[in-house]
Amino acid sequence: MAALTQAGRKQYELLYESCLIRPKRKGEVDRLAARIVANRARYQKVAKALGMPWYVVGIIHSLEAGGDFTRHLHNGDPLSARTTHVPAGRPKTGKPPFTWEQSAIDALRGQGLAAWKDWSVPGTLYQLERYNGFGYRDHHPNVPSPYLWSYSNHYTRGKYVADGRFSPTAVSQQVGAAPLLKRLATGARVAVEKGPRILQLANPHVTGLDVEAAQRLLLKNAYGSFDPGSPDSDYGDLTAGAVQRAKWELGFPATARNAVFGPQLKAFLSGKKPLPAAFKARRAKRIKAVGSEAAIRKRIVNWALWGCKNTARIAYSQNGNVRLAALGKQATIPLATDCSAFTTLCYCWAGAPNPNGAGAYDSRQPAFTGSMLDHCRRIPRSAVRPGDLVVWTPPGRGQHVCVVVSVGPDPMLVSHGDDTGPKKLRFSAEDGYQRRHGHGTAVWLSAF
Repeated sequence: MAALTQAGRKQYELLYESCLIRPKRKGEVDRLAARIVANRARYQKVAKALGMPWYVVGIIHSLEAGGDFTRHLHNGDPLSARTTHVPAGRPKTGKPPFTWEQSAIDALRGQGLAAWKDWSVPGTLYQLERYNGFGYRDHHPNVPSPYLWSYSNHYTRGKYVADGRFSPTAVSQQVGAAPLLKRLATGARVAVEKGPRILQLANPHVTGLDVEAAQRLLLKNAYGSFDPGSPDSDYGDLTAGAVQRAKWELGFPATARNAVFGPQLKAFLSGKKPLPAAFKARRAKRIKAVGSEAAIRKRIVNWALWGCKNTARIAYSQNGNVRLAALGKQATIPLATDCSAFTTLCYCWAGAPNPNGAGAYDSRQPAFTGSMLDHCRRIPRSAVRPGDLVVWTPPGRGQHVCVVVSVGPDPMLVSHGDDTGPKKLRFSAEDGYQRRHGHGTAVWLSAF
């Protein structure tokens, strides 16, 4: 039996979201869906006994028995006796004639549906396909199972016309489960569970109550606050940056330090699952390594202020051969550099994390506002600390970067933007200048 893998879930979700009922079949699908709804009370009795959605019971009944309440759901044999066809002798308990509800409960329990708990769209489609069998998936993977997709844009032809006998030209004349499920959902007759979403940056942004719940977990949990900003149900840059910080501090592998909020991170932050031993070990090592973060931040600030004291010997240049020439050579003057390279030098000389990317500092690697925007995590202005950065946009790759040297209602910055050299000024002053020149969005960044 095929397992419901993460890749399988994504495939079911994609096929379901892109499923369109063929125009010539809409009337029949509407009629069948209406009949399922009309018999909701009977389906609910069965569903309650098994702990499954009533509409799944209705869809299976429609596909397996044409909605006939005088037949066993197992195989269509009459309810006046136990089943004689495969599976024969069902139900094993009780005396005939059986009620349809007795037979349906026995049939669905025999298929393991009472033990299934994932009734999201992928989980439901998986169980419906499993109910009919994975013959198409296993032996004819280019033919989506008509049991699921017949009457939709995903199915054209190909069908088992008898046990073990497949015809590539035969066309199913029975509605598939997915068009029925989608019709029931779009008709507001049922609330089909979408299942837990994987939250990540998207355009447009992902929004919803699940995003707000994630933001609240990132804001307050047993491991500390990760600066997602105020919960606003919008998965933007601040939330993505908070996810990156959380994954790093909780000990996720370095390759998994992305901006995706998934079930694993949610389970750790909520306390439903403890950190695995490997995560704990990485977490302890990282906490120890950044134990001197306050001292590093202080050194960044001191080097930025050093620039202000040496303005007469620091020119502005975007020449790629010289702008990072002083990497690894503290207090080198004269300097010819630009805003992002000066910031990179301050960080390098302070022994701080590279704000441009993972790994060691290298003058051959990018060190621009764009690389800082790509690598550093976004933080809300309220979370800014000395040593953090602020970049002005547009353009999307950034126009100018400053180092934060003190915080407060109007943070103090060090800016190196012309041949007058680095200088201290208030955020409001630099922000006003950037706005007047068309760069009106300030993006606050942290490399920690």
